Amino acid sequence: MQNDKPDFGIDAPGVVRTLALVGIALLVVGAVSLWLGQAGIAALTLWPGCSMSAASLLMVLSSKLGKPLVTRRMIARLQLHGDEQVLDVGCGRGQLLLDVARRLPQGRATGLDLWSTRDQSGNAAAATERNADLAGVRERVQNDTGDMRQMPYPDASFDAIVSSLAIHNLPSKTDREQAIGEIARVLKPGGLLALLDLRHTGSYLRSLRANGLPNARRSWPILLMFPWVWIVRASKPS
Repeated sequence: MQNDKPDFGIDAPGVVRTLALVGIALLVVGAVSLWLGQAGIAALTLWPGCSMSAASLLMVLSSKLGKPLVTRRMIARLQLHGDEQVLDVGCGRGQLLLDVARRLPQGRATGLDLWSTRDQSGNAAAATERNADLAGVRERVQNDTGDMRQMPYPDASFDAIVSSLAIHNLPSKTDREQAIGEIARVLKPGGLLALLDLRHTGSYLRSLRANGLPNARRSWPILLMFPWVWIVRASKPS
């Protein structure tokens, strides 16, 4: 039967797959070693096998359960009025983008992505558009193909900007600083941003302050996702 609900895939599918396959292989080696009476080999393989298998399962649960819960709370704190223009940087298949769109009956949610399947399984503009159709918010959503380091938008285009597990995928500190600079550039004066990520959030904080958002701040670690994450929030001075 055809799926009639949005499907947002799994984050870092290659990592999840590798952890699961290696973990299972180690568990098999450990079990066979125990059966053959090789306790030393079993001791070296069973624990890492359990750890890697558990990590892969936790990452799947994080994508399917933890991330939606955390991002909904993150959006709620933006206190959107419903008529804003909001940008999701690295929108992927649209889990955060569509939650934003639901809160914009008179506004618009724009998603920007290069559609890498390495960072999210099945990532494609068509998948995001199908999810928007299934969620009933297609008329409020715009998908753009573009690089967060060189965004195709004029200065001060958006009332709010969000991002989830995207900026850390850029290959270097310079690339990430360029992306943060672009986020600051296209945010309107008085606009709000919330950037969720699992690495480099201290650097985002410093880059935002260097780009004219001195009140940028970072949350405590959020343990509802695996690996745990932080949220960097800021508002642009009017």
